[in-house]
Amino acid sequence: MTTTHTDSKALLTELATILRLTRTEAQIARVRTSQAQREEIRQELADNAREADVRARRLQQALRSLGGTPDVLADAVGRFAALVKAGTEQVQPFSEGLLGDLALEHQLRDRVVFARVIAEAQNESAVVDLLHQLEAAHTETIEWITVRLAEVAQGGPAALAPTPTQAVVGRVARLSMLPSRQYATVINKTADALERGRDKVQEQFARLREQGKDTVRATGEVVEAGRDAALARAEQVAPSADVREAVRETRKNLGTIEVDALPIKDYDDLSATTVIEQVNGLDNAEDVRVVLAYEQAHKSRKGVSNAVQKRLSELAADTVSA
Repeated sequence: MTTTHTDSKALLTELATILRLTRTEAQIARVRTSQAQREEIRQELADNAREADVRARRLQQALRSLGGTPDVLADAVGRFAALVKAGTEQVQPFSEGLLGDLALEHQLRDRVVFARVIAEAQNESAVVDLLHQLEAAHTETIEWITVRLAEVAQGGPAALAPTPTQAVVGRVARLSMLPSRQYATVINKTADALERGRDKVQEQFARLREQGKDTVRATGEVVEAGRDAALARAEQVAPSADVREAVRETRKNLGTIEVDALPIKDYDDLSATTVIEQVNGLDNAEDVRVVLAYEQAHKSRKGVSNAVQKRLSELAADTVSA
């Protein structure tokens, strides 16, 4: 048996660090609750926050049982760290925020494993049992966040929504990596986001317009006039297949394509129950996104929208486990 960590101070130090990180984890879950797109996701995040609070209390008890003194500032430190993280995320693409959440959970799990090994070396069976449970909890959360990232990677909509500022920042970041023929799609999405948060993102949009001024002129009718009618017209008169495809993609994202183009036949004539059944039979995430955009733009049935979003989550989870 190793004697590297027979000094109980090493275990106390690790438990105190895990406690502070757990407080941060709880506060981040509360922040994410406001970004939840569906009620069950909102409930899961609220449960995660409460469970993190329970883990924190159990860690405090473990510290006391070992003769340590829990950090009375742990809760305040955790809250401050979560607020700083939330503020920093506003100038980053949404995926960066989720990757930060994932990094925190990996750090927590790795530290829990390390602390468990120390506790095993010291024959602290009660602490070992606690840390086994924490390891399982963090593993489950890692899997949950990984699926949310897969949703973002597939093009969304994700169970968690970015703020308007994050949405535009993400598009600006992607713009520098896209060929010019795809600017039209990006600009249309950006303009839509501006309607929800124009004051906050005016500077980013101005920079975007400067970088893509040639494309903005070519698609000015789409951005500044009647959006839906202009998009349909732009697709008809676009000078090249690449431009037509970019405009077509924008129409899909906005839900303004013709009903005959949907992957579900006779969509407008189907009941909500039938639509849900057919959506659950779709295996292509892009097809499901097209259905969701059309549904939200035309019928806006909450039950159908929730079911379609759940299907997207299932496909994202399948991608992660493949």
